[in-house]
Amino acid sequence: MARPKGSKNKKTVDINVNYDEQISKVSAEIDELNKALKAKKAELKSLNKAKADADKIAAKAKAEEDKKAIIAAVEASGKSVDEILEFLK
Repeated sequence: MARPKGSKNKKTVDINVNYDEQISKVSAEIDELNKALKAKKAELKSLNKAKADADKIAAKAKAEEDKKAIIAAVEASGKSVDEILEFLK
């Protein structure tokens, strides 16, 4: 026997389910997830700030190392700083 057109697409509704309870449960889960998201965002912000501070300190340390290396190279060359500055111009 042929099936009527569209009959397999009909949705059934269970009238015995308490939809209000399910909606409140899902809403509570969403609230929990939003709180967790806010906490993670705050943690990420503090980690990014700490990383930026560490990068600044590392850059200063590298600049000091480079400065010391340049000074050592100047002293090893036997030329004065003025002669090297004139050479660089």
